[in-house]
Amino acid sequence: MGCLGWFIVASSGFFVLAALGELLSGETGETEPGVVAGLGVFFAVIGWLGYRLARNSQSRSRPAGPTPEQRILALAKQNKGRITLAEVVLGTGLGADEAREHLREMVRDGMAELHVSDGGDEVYAFAGFMPETKQTARDPLD
Repeated sequence: MGCLGWFIVASSGFFVLAALGELLSGETGETEPGVVAGLGVFFAVIGWLGYRLARNSQSRSRPAGPTPEQRILALAKQNKGRITLAEVVLGTGLGADEAREHLREMVRDGMAELHVSDGGDEVYAFAGFMPETKQTARDPLD
């Protein structure tokens, strides 16, 4: 939608400049100067509306903030790669069901592993944020 808005701005700008050129040169041909001026104003308004359309579509295309996954990853990094559901709910502001669904999706995507503590709590491990993971990394061909 943004491209359409900018196309409208460019097209309207062309017609506004053409109308101004005709009015300033005094060569409006058979067309009355008032009609040429009216067309110039009309296309100026259309250009302004096209600009608003382009700007509004650009602002909607930008993400409003970090996604739930990004907030969970930031929390996992802060906690050295291990987090519980309760920590995610408290640290991200997500509801328990939504947080659980995002965590399970991250496990399915291979971003995390689900571990169970001795007390039966679910602990989500993000190996990429665990210091020992980076220290023990080796060349896969060795």
